[in-house]
Amino acid sequence: MPKQTFFNLPQEKRRRLLKAGFEEFSRAPAMDASISNIIKLAEIPRGSFYQYFEDKYDLQAYLVMQFSQKWYQTWLDLLQAHQGDFFAAVPCLFKNVLDTVLDEKNNAFWKNTFFQFRNSKEMRKAIHQQRRSKHDDGRKLIDQRKLRIKLTEHNYGLLNRQISTMMIQSINMYFMAEHLQADDPYQEAIQNFDTLLNWLQFGIQAEGGNADD
Repeated sequence: MPKQTFFNLPQEKRRRLLKAGFEEFSRAPAMDASISNIIKLAEIPRGSFYQYFEDKYDLQAYLVMQFSQKWYQTWLDLLQAHQGDFFAAVPCLFKNVLDTVLDEKNNAFWKNTFFQFRNSKEMRKAIHQQRRSKHDDGRKLIDQRKLRIKLTEHNYGLLNRQISTMMIQSINMYFMAEHLQADDPYQEAIQNFDTLLNWLQFGIQAEGGNADD
């Protein structure tokens, strides 16, 4: 999480620092990114960077969370548009996330971020630390009559983490398919996510099946 000194900066200076970080993390994964490049682009003294962020992973995690906050608002809007139908709203959210990730101005940043997330415990730790805040508005908007579980705060947290994992997995598979020059990696990502969501919604065990059969 940024230090308070970052939030005390004038808005233009905060914007310049975040833009510099976004450009550098678009150039290279955080493990290879240069703080020297960031401070040069942001036009700040080197020592002052550590007055605002713990390290470069902290800055990248904050940039990721800026996107997450926008997606959370999209999630609330989609739940309202679908009258609280969780399984109708989720595919729309995934498409919105995927389209944002693959947008020309965001694509390099996210490709490097997903690579970094897979390969860096520092990045995973920074993301975890910045995800501490609880969002309960979404839970209140869900029509729980359409679910087979009681949507307690704990269960909602578990469900959110499951959906997030499925999204990350599907987007990772997009980048893998793109690297392998698949015919239509975008549609493949949509289909992969729909399959995972279908398994979550309806289960994979045959009717009447059990472990003892």
